[in-house]
Amino acid sequence: MSWTEIRPELLTGLWETLAMVGWAALVAVVLGTPLGVLLVLTDRGRPLENVLVNRIVGLVVNIGRSLPFIILMLALTAFTRSLVGTSIGLKGAIVPLAVSAVPFFARLVETAVREVDAGLAEAVQAMGGSTWTVVVKALLPQALPSLVAGLTTTVIALVGYSAMAGAVGGGGLGDVAIRYGYQRYEGGVMLVTVVVLVVLVNVVQLVGDFFVRTLSDRSARGAAWLRISRPARAGVAAVAGVALVGTLTAGTIGLTSDGGDGGANTVTVAATPVPHGEILDFVRDNLAEDAGIDLRVREFTDYVKPNEAVATGEVDANFFQHTPFLDDYNDKNGTDIVPTVGVLVEPLGLYSNETDDVSGLGAGDTVAVPNDTTNEGRALHLLAAEGLIELKDGTGLNATPGDIADDRGLEIQELEAAQTPRALQDVDAAVVNGNYAIDSGLDPRTDAVALEKAEGNPYVNILAVRSGDADDPEIRKLGELLNSPETKAFLEKEFPSSVPVFGPVG
Repeated sequence: MSWTEIRPELLTGLWETLAMVGWAALVAVVLGTPLGVLLVLTDRGRPLENVLVNRIVGLVVNIGRSLPFIILMLALTAFTRSLVGTSIGLKGAIVPLAVSAVPFFARLVETAVREVDAGLAEAVQAMGGSTWTVVVKALLPQALPSLVAGLTTTVIALVGYSAMAGAVGGGGLGDVAIRYGYQRYEGGVMLVTVVVLVVLVNVVQLVGDFFVRTLSDRSARGAAWLRISRPARAGVAAVAGVALVGTLTAGTIGLTSDGGDGGANTVTVAATPVPHGEILDFVRDNLAEDAGIDLRVREFTDYVKPNEAVATGEVDANFFQHTPFLDDYNDKNGTDIVPTVGVLVEPLGLYSNETDDVSGLGAGDTVAVPNDTTNEGRALHLLAAEGLIELKDGTGLNATPGDIADDRGLEIQELEAAQTPRALQDVDAAVVNGNYAIDSGLDPRTDAVALEKAEGNPYVNILAVRSGDADDPEIRKLGELLNSPETKAFLEKEFPSSVPVFGPVG
């Protein structure tokens, strides 16, 4: 991608990162501060000593800190949806970020408050001060430099966590790096986003260090804030105000640019980037407006979230899968998503860096296959058709390694579908989905050592919707645009290895 093409994505990603981190940090301060103070006050020998409460709060905080963010983000899907109405997009990313930040910051607050001389709190109490007075007049003011340092650490951690937000279509710089750098093999994009993230982290650290030093110098003879000179207080207030306004502005931009519900003619479609996202981009930029459709495209890099988003009504449709995959998803999840129109077949291919012919593969070689149910079965049937393995009689489309009657010495390595093209550096061959092959720069027509037949292929990529939306006028219009002569010409030009297969499905 050229700089002109990637610059808008980088700017959007930067704003989205600021929004995610800003809102999550704000929640962390609001909720994490009282939690951290409570951990101190309820400890032995403290004003609100209560061992049971202390242990319960400590356990909750420890559980929150121990969960890897990516797992926490997926585990909170239902909670996020109930809280903000969606589990995807920017709002869907902010909730798990905030949940992860609260216990993290709470422990830092606890550490900062414990560093305050206990004699100071006792002196305030001796003068008749309440517990509230002890906290707001003694503990927090004296702990302020350490609190700022803790907040700086929290914000930097959130910047790192935000890079995983692409898993829920949350955007941000990390999502730009994954979608345009990693998934599309654009090393320059990856480098630029890494540089921007490094600069962002260093700016946060420099600002945090400045305030820590300032507060520490001014607190030597008493409460930090009260001892800072009037110009210094004004400077701190100005910077804090700018930071808060910037955060809230970024949040507002991000939250309102998330797509929303749109108008009556808005159709939001979840898709994997290549070729599905690019096909939808073509339709949006060249056909949708004349047809009276406000088409919005949300890209995902996995095969799970697009169906979840349709099932929950967070998007109107998705375009990334074939009917056997959809049937398997409906069976396992009790959903009622239906295909509307077929668009294209992306032939599954066997690729190898070691040989240019199937005969070059044999006993002792390792072949990677996608690990999701339908694509694994599809891959095993391709290997069987090429004589590399033998499947048991009667094996259906959803074959597994357990259905192999004779592996003929091959080792089958199961991998997430998106990883199979990259595995070519580590295995003797890999079966790669058409979209991921194209995305990684492989040409199925010339690079595959074996390729599925397109004729009679049941794996036609479809536009899928909730069953109640199949007859929606806007969905029908979109189906017609995806099946239009203009779209066919685009497919034949940009993705010549794919085969247009237009028409109703189901």
